Amino acid sequence: MRTYNVVITDGIVIGGQEIYQKPYSERIALVDILCKTIRKESGAKWQEAISVKSLLFRLEHFNQLTSSLRVEYFKGHSTPRLAHCVKDQKMLVQGIIFVRHIKEPWNMELSTKLKKFYFFNCKTRSSQYEWPAEAAADFGYTRLSSLHWTWDPRIWNQVVQEAPVTDKLLDTFLARVNPNKLKNT
Repeated sequence: MRTYNVVITDGIVIGGQEIYQKPYSERIALVDILCKTIRKESGAKWQEAISVKSLLFRLEHFNQLTSSLRVEYFKGHSTPRLAHCVKDQKMLVQGIIFVRHIKEPWNMELSTKLKKFYFFNCKTRSSQYEWPAEAAADFGYTRLSSLHWTWDPRIWNQVVQEAPVTDKLLDTFLARVNPNKLKNT
């Protein structure tokens, strides 16, 4: 039996409640509850309704995402494809969305001395360790400031033709997408 994957990356309204003005982390927590309900109520067909919460990686932990990427064969595809593999599950990668959850002029920085995150306002040059409520990005800001990397099978197919299907194939692909990737490792 075929199962379907749905990945929900954000929310505007859930259960009649407007959530678009809530901070991103709160919206994702509510979306996660919705996905758990979909999985529970719909049976096996929508067993893989996934909130983005399980797929979120902070930028400083991006290596966790790249370490879960594998080259895999999928049914219906003649060439190997990029897959996100966790435990015994694999998902075909269609792209990556980089989401900014803090509004400008705020940035989140890491204190080198205390090894603790703090918030820095670029306009006023002030900093604080407590979350500034005015920095929370609503739905509109999150969507407008997000960056999308979309899977381009043409690049992948060209890499597959040039390199054998080995562990180095993924490195070759990442180098093609981002030439600085291999130079820095």
